[in-house]
Amino acid sequence: MEIAKKRNKAEIQNALARSASVVKLVCGVANNATWLVMMDAHDAIKKHPNYRGKVKFLYKQAFKEFKNNERQLLYANENRMFHLADMTPSTRKIYGNITDAQYFEYWQGLGAKAYTEGHQWVSSLDNKYRLSLLKHRTNNAEILSKVMTAQACLELASHMYESALNACAKDFELPMCLMRDIFKFFSLRKVADIWKNALTMTAPDTQNYALDEVEDKNIAQGIMQLEMQWSDPKMIYGSAFTATEDFEEIFRTKGEWKKAMREIGEVKNSI
Repeated sequence: MEIAKKRNKAEIQNALARSASVVKLVCGVANNATWLVMMDAHDAIKKHPNYRGKVKFLYKQAFKEFKNNERQLLYANENRMFHLADMTPSTRKIYGNITDAQYFEYWQGLGAKAYTEGHQWVSSLDNKYRLSLLKHRTNNAEILSKVMTAQACLELASHMYESALNACAKDFELPMCLMRDIFKFFSLRKVADIWKNALTMTAPDTQNYALDEVEDKNIAQGIMQLEMQWSDPKMIYGSAFTATEDFEEIFRTKGEWKKAMREIGEVKNSI
């Protein structure tokens, strides 16, 4: 591999470790916030008359694929991202006598702040889809708009994953093929594709009608506003701060917990 000629193994491992920190943080926010939006959408779609048979199966398949990604991340035999025993001694001593699953739950908590504070933007996008569906005389617009918003969030999370990989590949001079292989289970691309198939089967007309200029502009603006919120470094580090605040029990001592909060807070405030 060309990269091996330039740097030794330790340098490559360090670059990958730094990349892992970025990908885990960005996807921790986007993926886990998207999960919560998907749950809201699923509660709504259950009331749709077509939620049965193959349609019902596809929605459940999307959730199954999402959870499969999480299992692959948590129980990986290689490229382990959440295995406490793989941490350096200085990093491991920060955390108490916890399991990998508890550490993973802490990572899942990164999505809470983006979901709650970004809810107004999710609701705004939901309303833009609803108005468009009503304008085109689509039945069950209230239900379908939530499913379409979840689809937009899945696409956004997939985009943020790609952006994180591209940034790390460039900044740390790592080949994209290597990055995709190592971090592949952070991608929600397959989940997004399944969800879109489910939406298409639920209401085919949502994929057929053409948006007019105003609708197109409003929906694009709604997606952009949500992306700006979720990808804002202040939101990302704020999410890390909130999750750390909520998971005091995983830290070895109260001092380690306070130190972690202080360090994250300093980064957030410096942005």
